[in-house]
Amino acid sequence: MGSAEPTVEVTLKGAPDGMPETVLVRRAELAADRLKIPYLAGYEHFVPLEDLSGVPEDGAVFVWCDRTKFAE
Repeated sequence: MGSAEPTVEVTLKGAPDGMPETVLVRRAELAADRLKIPYLAGYEHFVPLEDLSGVPEDGAVFVWCDRTKFAE
């Protein structure tokens, strides 16, 4: 049995109605320039509010920037 991947709790600002204000994401996901979170029939995209030098601790804030639909 492998150990679970480390996660970080982040705050989402400007998210669509009904989406949670905080989510757990894998630390590896934070290496990209934005978070891509599945929601309803697509993905909500978020960018960090501040420059993330290294890996942020719990409480990092991300701001909504875009939405894409699932490929059919």
